[in-house]
Amino acid sequence: MKLLLNLFIILTPALVLAAGGHHEEGVPKVVLYQLINVTILVAGLIYFTKDSIVQFFSGRKAVYLEAAQKSAFAREQAEKEFVDIKQKLASLESTREESLKKAQAHADDLKKQILDEAQNVTKRIRDDAELTATLEVQRAQKDLRTQLLKDSVEAARVVLTKDLSSADQQKLQKDFINHVGV
Repeated sequence: MKLLLNLFIILTPALVLAAGGHHEEGVPKVVLYQLINVTILVAGLIYFTKDSIVQFFSGRKAVYLEAAQKSAFAREQAEKEFVDIKQKLASLESTREESLKKAQAHADDLKKQILDEAQNVTKRIRDDAELTATLEVQRAQKDLRTQLLKDSVEAARVVLTKDLSSADQQKLQKDFINHVGV
């Protein structure tokens, strides 16, 4: 019914123009034949293409609905991710001061530990240096004593060889033998 009404509205100007050139009574035969031909053509097009047109538009509707569902799902996912990111940002903002305090405390602990370690190393180096100095002094004293003894023995030998008579030498030899024998 709708189709016929639309067809009538479309063809009415053609009928009016065709009727304006002739003063005969009624509609001319040519216009009637044309109207019949156009009506048959439109009815045939509707009859033969109705199913494919309906399928085409129903397929487009299904594709559109599927795309709309995907779009809605993607939007929901994006909104969830947005909320998660927003919560994480809020969490980071709320724990920022605490994190800074923890980092500062950790840095202070490391600083204290490094200073303690440096003091221990300094003390160990100082103790090692004192021990080395003490050992060097003792070695120097020992070397001096040894040198002093050598020099004393050498000086005594020189004195004994120059100032000692043969009688004194025999007396010393007897005393030496007596002491060795004991």
